[in-house]
Amino acid sequence: MRVLVMGAGAIGSVAGGMLARDGHQVHLVGRPAHMEAVRREGLLISGLWGQHRVGGLGAYPSVAEVPPEDFAVVLIATKTYDTREAASAVAPLMGSHTLVASLQNGLGNAEIIAGCVGRERTLAARVMYGVELTAPGRAEVTVQGGELMLGNPWGVVPRERVESLAGDFSRAGIAARATDQIVGFLWGKLLYNCCLNPLSALLRVSYGRLGEMEATRQVMSRVIAEVFAVAAAHGVALFWSRPQEYEEVLLGQLIPATAPHYASMYADLQRGKRTEIESLNGAVVRLGEERGVPTPENLLLTRLVRAREEMDRAAKR
Repeated sequence: MRVLVMGAGAIGSVAGGMLARDGHQVHLVGRPAHMEAVRREGLLISGLWGQHRVGGLGAYPSVAEVPPEDFAVVLIATKTYDTREAASAVAPLMGSHTLVASLQNGLGNAEIIAGCVGRERTLAARVMYGVELTAPGRAEVTVQGGELMLGNPWGVVPRERVESLAGDFSRAGIAARATDQIVGFLWGKLLYNCCLNPLSALLRVSYGRLGEMEATRQVMSRVIAEVFAVAAAHGVALFWSRPQEYEEVLLGQLIPATAPHYASMYADLQRGKRTEIESLNGAVVRLGEERGVPTPENLLLTRLVRAREEMDRAAKR
């Protein structure tokens, strides 16, 4: 299977590297220093999934340099604000049966991709593994929080195609499963991210510390209640019947399982980079406004992250 990874940072590099290790022909598009290291030395994957040095990867700093060939699968792992550009750029490399899958955080990515390539080619994925790029050409898997869930939000991709791709991931060492409830899984990940990402980034603490403090638990409780209200207003069926049920899962299972982890948003702010807040808490705010649902806690976190972005960018000048 020929695979193209657009946005081969932490998550994308490991997805592509593990598929290549299992014999698939994989091309990565990512930052120049990282791609140069992969070309020169291969990709070193370490951490929870063992240590593997993967060679034979195509590695390019620009999609314009990728050899013109039809890919069976395109994995988009860019930041959410680059989704449209990435989806548009891969169109010339797609064949009649190419699937394009979003491995991204937040809401709206699948809709943007579908607008570029069609709903019948688009998959969304709920990703629960965490990766850090420790150096160019080196990726460490630090968190394994659940299976990779794959599905088409509109039910227009044949189930067997989704199951086939999930099987490819699983055989490569990334446990994956096809689902007809991908929207529910995406909103479940949204709940997790909206609670933890902005607070970890703003307070500069790990997920475990957020679960220990009464003040942050109160904030997370209000964030959860708002997300549930917005989901209900949009007719989205969540996997938990009430906010308190999810809160128990978050504090009792999800945070303990990822306690040492820091949000990628924290690293973005440290580097003076733009964050994905607009597709997380910001998306909750926008969707709430569409249905007249107040979301003051999510709005405050969104504004604070925006302010932190501006301050950190100014400090880097």
